[in-house]
Amino acid sequence: MFTDLVHAFGSMGGEGDGGGGILGMLLPFVIIIAVFYFLIILPQRRKEKKKQAMLEALVKGDRVVTIGGLRGTVVGVDDRTDVVTVRVSGDVKLEFLRNAIASVEPKYREGEEAAGE
Repeated sequence: MFTDLVHAFGSMGGEGDGGGGILGMLLPFVIIIAVFYFLIILPQRRKEKKKQAMLEALVKGDRVVTIGGLRGTVVGVDDRTDVVTVRVSGDVKLEFLRNAIASVEPKYREGEEAAGE
């Protein structure tokens, strides 16, 4: 089916014209680039912007998960060095680079169960 489409566009300028042949050769490449852009590049950009906004909005008290799987509560954020201090248990506090935070857990009220528990 795709080859029929290419042949149809390739013969657009007439048989002896030769001018439509280049359009027929370039059109599949343009279509492939457009598909890659809309299916791969654009969603990836949106995802990166969303993650960057999440990292910039980190505040003390947020429950976070690091890229290593550690869960804890943010007890300090240093914007100058992009370091986030996370309390993981009792008095155990660890420092992470801001980019090491994978996600922020949604807040829920005291006494309610978190989703999935």
